Amino acid sequence: MTRNLPITIALVCAFPLYAANEPLVPDVAAFDRILKTYVLEDGTVRYAALKADLGPLSRFVDQIGAVSPDSHPRLFPDRSYKLAYWLNAYNALVLWAMAKEYPEKKDQLKTLIGRYQFFMSRKFKAGGRDLSLNDIETNAIRKQFQEPRIHFAVVCASMGCPWLSREAFQGDRLEEQLAARTKLFVNQERNVRLNPVRREVELSSIFQWYAQDFGASTEEMLSFIGKYRTADGTKLQEGKWKVRYVKYDWGINEAKPDRKTAP
Repeated sequence: MTRNLPITIALVCAFPLYAANEPLVPDVAAFDRILKTYVLEDGTVRYAALKADLGPLSRFVDQIGAVSPDSHPRLFPDRSYKLAYWLNAYNALVLWAMAKEYPEKKDQLKTLIGRYQFFMSRKFKAGGRDLSLNDIETNAIRKQFQEPRIHFAVVCASMGCPWLSREAFQGDRLEEQLAARTKLFVNQERNVRLNPVRREVELSSIFQWYAQDFGASTEEMLSFIGKYRTADGTKLQEGKWKVRYVKYDWGINEAKPDRKTAP
C-alpha cells in the first residue's frame, strides 16, 4: 500500500481539492431538450405546456443563478463559451418568467409599464448576482462582446423578435449558430423588405434601436445586412437607400392553440 503514496500525492497536487467542490456549468443539454419540446419551427412557444411542466426549466434557471462566467471564469474556456452562456441565460430567463405567469400576464409586454417591469425592474440571479434582463443584454452581452449578431439570438418573448431557436447555444458551435440565426432573420420579409425601384428598404425596429451595433452609418448597417441576404444582398451594398422601420409587434410569441406538439 505504501508504494502507491507518491502517486496519490502527485494526483492531489495535479487536481487541487477545490475543483471537486466547484459548481458545474449549467446543463445546456437539458435546456436544449426543453427548447426542442416546447418551441416550434416558427419560433413560437407552447407556453401552457411549458408551465405545466416547469420543473426542468426551473432547475436550469437555478443553475444560471449559481454559476456564470463572472463568478466561475475557469468553467468557461473561451469567449464563445462565455457568450453562449449569456445567450442561453437570457432566453431561459425570459421563457421561465413568461411561462410562470402565463396566461394571466401574457400581454404584459404590450404596454410601456409592462415592458419596464419585465426587462428593467425585475431581477434574476446569474452567478450569484441580481441582474435584470436589460443588465444581461446591455452589459453582459452587448458591451462585453460587441457582437451584432446577438440581436438575432436573444428573444424577448414577442412576435417582433427573431424566431426563438429550437436548440441551445453551444460554445463549440456558436459561430455557426449565430450565422444561421442572422441569415434566417434578415431573409424574412417581415424584417427586411426591399423596393429596388424606389430605392427603399423597410427594416425591423431592432436595426433602429441598436443601429450603433451594426456600424457607424446607415450604409454600414445595410452592408452588414447584405452579407447575409441570399438573393439581393449585393444591392444593399450599392448606392443610397431610404430606410424605413417597421412597427414592432409586442404580442407574445405563443404557439397557436391547435398546435399541440413540436414538429
